[in-house]
Amino acid sequence: MLFGKTFHGRTLVNAMQKITRFLGLSFAMCLFGAAAHAAPIITFGGQAAGDGSGLTTAVAGATVVDFNNGLMPAGYSGDGAVVSGSLAGKYAAPALNDGQNPYLTVAYPNQVGSHTILPGGSYNYFGLYWGSMDNYNTLAFYAGGQLITSLTGADVISGAAPGDQVAPGSNRYVNFFFGSAHFDRIVISTTQFAFESDNHAFARVPEPGTLALLGLGLLGAGVLRRRRAG
Repeated sequence: MLFGKTFHGRTLVNAMQKITRFLGLSFAMCLFGAAAHAAPIITFGGQAAGDGSGLTTAVAGATVVDFNNGLMPAGYSGDGAVVSGSLAGKYAAPALNDGQNPYLTVAYPNQVGSHTILPGGSYNYFGLYWGSMDNYNTLAFYAGGQLITSLTGADVISGAAPGDQVAPGSNRYVNFFFGSAHFDRIVISTTQFAFESDNHAFARVPEPGTLALLGLGLLGAGVLRRRRAG
């Protein structure tokens, strides 16, 4: 029995074709919905950077932007500067930074502004060592000019003390996993001094749910091939 009816021969093949087409359509709709608006899975924790900057990503194969040469990287533009140390009332090095290792601060020299990151590809993972996370700090992710999601410091560290320059709870390596959705632009913005970060990481990581859907679709296609061969 399938959907309340008994199928034989050609009827079963037709039914499987419809199921496979439905799975393909559902998969496409899932991808479109994910691209339109995707809430990432957020985790905390990286590994010791070993260069005095504090923490870096633990995701294998990720491309890391570490700002160590003191220059603004290619693909980074807008309000912000690569700095080291701290400047009272303007910016503060992330808690585990040795005070000498360069990092990115937004929106210095302005109090309010935004900085755009074009990573040069499409990714579904982003990580950063986020210093003194504040409620007025915002990360926005885009794909093809369309906003995927926007998150403030308050969204990320709910319950932790915002803006604390030394507290572990507000100085963390933060990982954003988007699954089947991919981004090609990130906008860092702030409405007060400042948004400090280091060791930005980009990667394409497997998405279990997507792989399961693909496997189910391939299973249906395999059944059809066997029926036709018989």
